[in-house]
Amino acid sequence: MELGRRQALKLLGAAGTLLALGGVLAACGGEATSSVSSSGSAAGAYTPPATWDEMLAAAKAEGKVVVAASPDPETRQRLPAAFTQRFGIQVEYLAGATEVTARLQTERAAGQYTLDVEVNGSDSVYGTLYANKWLDPLKSSLLLPEVTDGSKWKAGAPWFRDPNGDTALQILSTISNNVMINADLLSPNDFPNADALLDPKWKGKICTFDPSANGGGLAVGAALYIAKGEDYVTKLYKGQQAVLSRDYQQVADWLARGAYPVGVAVPKTYLDPYVKAGVKVAPLDLPDAPNSLGGGFGIVVVMNKAPHPNAARVFANWIASKEGQTLYSQTQLQAPVRNDIEATWVPPELVPKPGAKYLDTYEYKFVTGQRLQIREFYGKMLK
Repeated sequence: MELGRRQALKLLGAAGTLLALGGVLAACGGEATSSVSSSGSAAGAYTPPATWDEMLAAAKAEGKVVVAASPDPETRQRLPAAFTQRFGIQVEYLAGATEVTARLQTERAAGQYTLDVEVNGSDSVYGTLYANKWLDPLKSSLLLPEVTDGSKWKAGAPWFRDPNGDTALQILSTISNNVMINADLLSPNDFPNADALLDPKWKGKICTFDPSANGGGLAVGAALYIAKGEDYVTKLYKGQQAVLSRDYQQVADWLARGAYPVGVAVPKTYLDPYVKAGVKVAPLDLPDAPNSLGGGFGIVVVMNKAPHPNAARVFANWIASKEGQTLYSQTQLQAPVRNDIEATWVPPELVPKPGAKYLDTYEYKFVTGQRLQIREFYGKMLK
């Protein structure tokens, strides 16, 4: 994953709390109101405006929103520009939401509240942000009619995945290819099933995102574990001497350049530039190890004690709208969960089919229960 933008989060520094108070004072005409955690550790709870026009006016008074999201180059270029053009509100975009999340414990312990919105994966959202009560509910702040209209969503309503059904909004859901190959070097016919990956001739020729770390590697590792069991994944990852990385770009480079012609948990987004340049990659259809559903950087949450609480909610409404979700889906190459978007840019084989059964790797109980046990298994097995 590209990590060069990490330092951006430090810009607000120890003045984060003062900025948060000042932004809300400006938005509310001087009323001393601030956003707080559910534990009520500050003087007063932030109350979102009752109408979209009031929220937008308050957000424009704040003038800025700090967003942590995907490190993908196209996303970090197009998303802030589109939002600013639409609303006149500047975006400080922190590329690498997972790394930003890892720093929040230290910053919040020091009384620094510098972040407004995250668009991240299930591990960081459920395991850190939600678990630590660093989030405000979002559902009551969805004010755009096209966002609250249930007929626009495949789930029949905005798709909140947290236990309370009001905080973690999922906007992407895509079939995840467990295994891909460099089709310039290998043929899908070489792999009629998952057991074929254990053939000794593939030893040392497999790369993978580390399944013992949160992210796509664990999602695919969990799917393989559930489908094939401990003995199989031990033989695949350890017996076949799979080369591990915690850098999405690196595993994509390895696969596309043929250094390791078999790739496990390689994100399509990072392969796309190679595909456009003519490199052939192909997903494997393994009947004994079905693919799963994942959301990538596809869960939207708003932080409590945010320095720009109204701008945070305007951004959340926008990215959940047809315009915002379309753009984000295009840059992430993931399927949107609205049914009024014809996502022709997403390969048809990656779009979930109505009525089909998949392992939903973003389901809350799975992520916070069985998946944690599987991560622990991989951590011990790969030592």
